[in-house]
Amino acid sequence: AGRQILERRPPWLPHVPLIDVLFSRMMVKQTLSKKWGKQRVIDFVRAGYQAALGSLLETTTIGEVHLLPQIVSRLPQPVYFLAGKEDTIMEVKYVNHLASFHPLFETGGNVIELSDCGHFAMLEQTAAVAEKMMAILNQHRG
Repeated sequence: AGRQILERRPPWLPHVPLIDVLFSRMMVKQTLSKKWGKQRVIDFVRAGYQAALGSLLETTTIGEVHLLPQIVSRLPQPVYFLAGKEDTIMEVKYVNHLASFHPLFETGGNVIELSDCGHFAMLEQTAAVAEKMMAILNQHRG
């Protein structure tokens, strides 16, 4: 299905009236600004076919998804996961499952859950993400 969507991306899509509104509401809990909706449409249409296909197929196949816990378990540095409680793409239970493979999970947790947030935490709740990240940085400095 992903391959079919990529093959059929019309170059005129960004010019469709109100398409930016649709893209500002997809996969989020809090509607993004129209500016971000427009940028998401442009990025979707302009992404190179091979790069988009590679990104899609190399991160969403069953084999690749099953490799993620192994990759996470081998990371020696602190790793933190953002989880939007309303994310339907990467649900909190899966984020917790993946995070549990990192040693930091056992010593206080490495999952930051954001309420009223979907899949794009950095765009939906920029200030909250910055605040949480600063708190983590300060914790590691002290």
